[in-house]
Order: sequence, then structure tokens, then C-alpha cells
Amino acid sequence: MATYTFNGKKNFAGEIFDSLATFYRKRWLLRYFISRQVTRSYKRSYLGLAWAILGPLIWVFFLTIIFSKVVGLRFRTVEGDPTLNFGLFLYCGLLPFMAYSEALSKGLNSIRNNAGLVQKVVFPLELLPFTNAVASLVDKLFGVGALVFFVFVLQHRLHWQVLLLPLIIVLQLLFTLGLTYIMAVVGTYLPDMGEILRPIIRGTFFLTPILWPPEKLPDNLRWIEDYNPLAYLVGAYRGMILEGTLPGGLATLYFILFSAVLFLAGFALFVRLKPGFADHI
Repeated sequence: MATYTFNGKKNFAGEIFDSLATFYRKRWLLRYFISRQVTRSYKRSYLGLAWAILGPLIWVFFLTIIFSKVVGLRFRTVEGDPTLNFGLFLYCGLLPFMAYSEALSKGLNSIRNNAGLVQKVVFPLELLPFTNAVASLVDKLFGVGALVFFVFVLQHRLHWQVLLLPLIIVLQLLFTLGLTYIMAVVGTYLPDMGEILRPIIRGTFFLTPILWPPEKLPDNLRWIEDYNPLAYLVGAYRGMILEGTLPGGLATLYFILFSAVLFLAGFALFVRLKPGFADHI
């Protein structure tokens, strides 16, 4: 039930709760938008959604062959075949980063790209950034499936910790949603933000242990990993899928708190400023 002040106007907390309730009331519309976002890239291809599985499988295969066999980068030892390491290592780090970068890029333009809905239709705008973040993550889940399949084929076993990966993915979604809502606001009020976001994403890529292992960092640069939430996600993916380890309890607690605060702040900012969106697009 909405919360109102003494003069009959809904207070800000009531607006936030009403906006959150919109996800349940409009769940049918949410499913439609997510499905459309996921299938849009594959709509005109002959194999359709099958490419969501085949594409990651092909990528894992070539990354493994090129970086392990040809380049000879060997950051981890794979039992039975010590050369099969960097392809899986790299792709495991790329998965959470690609979901993050794609969600931010789409979220930045989520309001401007739907100007018709914003200006002419009574539409729950909260669904637009949410749809972009969830669709980006769902698309990358096919890559997670391909990675797990390759790990099983190449190493002939899977670690039980991989069963807990969905919990990390839920936390990843919460973290990504917070950023996506903030980007949706910024992209609406600052049209040039796209030019700024691209180098930021590139810089984040190199500051995240995707191409390099965390243990290679010198002590005076440990903060690059310690204060980078993407480093936590990359480490969690690699630990659960490749190494059979779980992320540290304290690090997980920090990531949960940070993601929750980020989501609440991003969503509250979006709800507060969305009445002015139509005037800025």
C-alpha cells in the first residue's frame, strides 16, 4: 500500500515502494521485454537462439587453443593436460565483465532509445534499465553453460562448488542493476556520457584480473583488486568453476552490502528524477 503525507501527496519512500511493486504488477510485460532483448540479436539468423550456445562454445575453443597451445600462457595447471589453462582462465573472467559492460552500455541509452514510451505512453520506466541488465546477464548465462561444458570435457570432472554459482549470479545482478539505473539517469541528462563511458569500461577491463592473475600484483598495488567489485566476481567465477574453491566470507559480505547499497541508491535516484526524463530526450 502506498504511503502518503498529511497533505495527501505520496512521500518519496512511498514512491520507491510503488515503483518496486510495479515489477510484480507488470511481470508479464517484464517477461516480454526481457525475451525480446535476449532474442533480438539472433532473430534474423538461421540457427536463431542456438547461437547463444554455439557462439560461446566456439569462443572457448579458440581461446583455449590460441592462448594455451600457441601463445603458451600458463597461469594455472590443469590436471592431465597442463597446457589447457589460459583459454578457460580468460573466458571465465570475460563472462562477468561482458555482462557488466553490456548492461552499462545499454542502460545508458535505455531512456533515450525509448523516447516514444517515455513521452507518449503511461509506461513504467523502471522496467527499461531492469530489462537491459537482466537480458545481458541471461545472454551470458549461455556462455556459463558452455564454459562448464568445456571444463567437464577437458578436465573430466566438475567441482561441487559450481552448484553455488547461481547465488553469485544473483549478487552480480543486484550489483549490475544499481549501476544500470545510475547510467540510465546519467545518460538521459548528459547526452555526451557515452563518449566518457567507453574509455571507463576499457580502463575497468585492464584494472580487473581478466588478462592477468591477481597473485602477480605487487603489494603496493593490491588495492586494484581489493577495491574492484568486478575482481570479486571474476575470482568467484574462476574459483567455483575452475578451481573448486569458494570466495572468502568477508569479501562476500562486503560485496553483498556494497551491491545492496548501490542498487538502493541507483533505484532511488532513478525514481526521484524520472518525472523529468521526458523534458530531456
